[in-house]
Amino acid sequence: MPLKSYRLAAVSLAGLALLAGCGKPEPAANTARSALSDEGAAMLNTLVLAPASADEFTTRCDTALALVEKMLTDLETRDGTAGVGDLKDYDAMLNVAYGVGYGEAPIIAEANPDAAIRETGDTCQQKTSDMATRISLSRPVYDRLSSIDETKLDARSAYLLKRTLGEYRRAGIDKDDTVRDKVRSLNAELSELSTEFNKNLREIQGSVKVSPEDLAGLPDDYISAHPPGEDGLVTITTDYPDIFPIFTYSPNNALRKALLAEANSRAYPENVASLRGILEKRYELATTLGYDNWAAYVTEDKMTGSPDVAADFLNEVEGAARNAAALEYDRLLAKQQELDPSATTVTDWSRSYLTEMIRKSDYELDSQEVRKYFAFNDVREGIFSLVEDLFGVEIKPWEGAPVWDASVSAHEMYQGDKLIGRFFLDMHPRDGKFKHAAAFPIRFGPTPDGVPVAALICNFPAGEHTTGLMEHAQVETFLHEFGHLIHDMFSAQPDYASLTMGNLEWDFIEAPSQMLQNWVWDYDTLAKFAKDADGNVIPPELVEKMVAARDFGVGTNTLRQLLYANVSLDYYNRPPSEVDFDEIWNETQSRLSPFETLPDVHPYASFGHLDGYSAIYYTYQWSLAIATDMFTEFKANGLRDEATAARYRDQVLAPGSSKPAAELVHDFLGRDWTPDAYEAYLVNAAEGDDAE
Repeated sequence: MPLKSYRLAAVSLAGLALLAGCGKPEPAANTARSALSDEGAAMLNTLVLAPASADEFTTRCDTALALVEKMLTDLETRDGTAGVGDLKDYDAMLNVAYGVGYGEAPIIAEANPDAAIRETGDTCQQKTSDMATRISLSRPVYDRLSSIDETKLDARSAYLLKRTLGEYRRAGIDKDDTVRDKVRSLNAELSELSTEFNKNLREIQGSVKVSPEDLAGLPDDYISAHPPGEDGLVTITTDYPDIFPIFTYSPNNALRKALLAEANSRAYPENVASLRGILEKRYELATTLGYDNWAAYVTEDKMTGSPDVAADFLNEVEGAARNAAALEYDRLLAKQQELDPSATTVTDWSRSYLTEMIRKSDYELDSQEVRKYFAFNDVREGIFSLVEDLFGVEIKPWEGAPVWDASVSAHEMYQGDKLIGRFFLDMHPRDGKFKHAAAFPIRFGPTPDGVPVAALICNFPAGEHTTGLMEHAQVETFLHEFGHLIHDMFSAQPDYASLTMGNLEWDFIEAPSQMLQNWVWDYDTLAKFAKDADGNVIPPELVEKMVAARDFGVGTNTLRQLLYANVSLDYYNRPPSEVDFDEIWNETQSRLSPFETLPDVHPYASFGHLDGYSAIYYTYQWSLAIATDMFTEFKANGLRDEATAARYRDQVLAPGSSKPAAELVHDFLGRDWTPDAYEAYLVNAAEGDDAE
């Protein structure tokens, strides 16, 4: 999953060129006014992530929003000539609102162990959303900012100003009072619906009960972690550490089927009404602002620029992946027929199990052998070591950090003697906690000390080799999410919070993390931390087998991603009255999935991206195409090449959103990016399968 980024306005406009500016630039710093007041500095220098009570965080949120209201009123009532100081004060106002309402509040809502305190996080985000709408529709602020003479600004300020004014226009600032009032009302309703949808995802957990004998074939540590209850039965939940080993290792077809049915209908029917409401309100908002539908609105400021470009790209990827998927399916069916000669299809609940069998028979790879080398604590230290070596930083314990649960760890990142960031790791399941894996920015920068703060909230097994063994795919996910975190650390800007990576185009935001995933397939990287309970380092021949089997499944897995991407677009590219959730999902699944699927399930109810990403789940494939292209530089120069890593950090990560994403990639590659490398990879995966 992505960086969980919360913003007051639309993200940066795609395709804007960095403004050079004309005339004599005004200094970036405004000596006549402190952009961040003493009150604002005090607010951002304090982290409230483990409040003692619900009342404490409610007061915290209300105090922050009162300060934002004060700053907004100041901007709205100014007279005289506008200049860079106004832009800086606008940015400081957003930074205060972000820091509490979109920084602290999501951590409170998604991870606090106390349900009553979690409610205050939800409420604070709704209040902040209302304030966000108020800011985005403030005509006095827009008029003042639009009166700034761009020719007197430095290039960075001019770029930010133009982007900000564009965001105001997209929010409806140039509409009449009636329309702006309607936009306010719709945004408030959307905030409530989003809160309800995501609360259900966080709170609702599916489960099945089985006898201890039904766990035959599962790893020993998994069985030890799932003792029978008083009724003599074992409870298997839909949380990630529970379900993935079942799908991969269990020969029990009925158990796999029952668990998939439970997972695919989690939050159904609870989320149907809220999702329907989200679609309706977003469509109404988009059409009120002059767009054909929400997909047209939300893609306008992305790299694609339109839903048609996104759809065309998805069709190209589908064409490249089809042959590999067909060959993979044939191999899966042949393996299924070894178990059941009468089989004519491969079921969705058997594909992972059959894939594991093919890894064993065709690649001599046993994933249970692999996972012995990936205890959670070792993986964490290995990822730290990789980032330290690659980017020249050092990670140390953060003493006295305000952790919200005993299982949460806290860390600081240094470059030389300079502190450049702080972060939390909340990595293991708890009741009522966020169910997936994501990076959450908490301080967006620049804070008074210039240090960003973020957190990873994930759901991995905990501990050492007896209790905390991870699948290699989970190691890859860990590194992916850590990639978002270091992007946040490295992109802190000295002048504007709005130029951090959180305002990059969303269809680029996954690319740096997707590229970083390649390092968990590199033996030199794994040899530094992958070891078994006796301290033996993972053998090179085992990693060779992992790499040989890596591409099996890439075709069918890509089609699955295309299913999510197309559903995402098709729910939002038409009037909601034309959206039948089940019909669109089932028709798209029938076209893209070769597997026999379960009837009467409703996966959209727990597909959280339908809220957060709305129409743009295509982001993952678009970003992956960019990531594959960028990785060609490391393949050519070496994964540990310090010069390439430094250039990548300085040209792609460190600039944040001070340039459009396409320019960042061009700076690194020395040319415009293309999807050619990604499409060639998909085609070559098919050829590799054909060669088996």
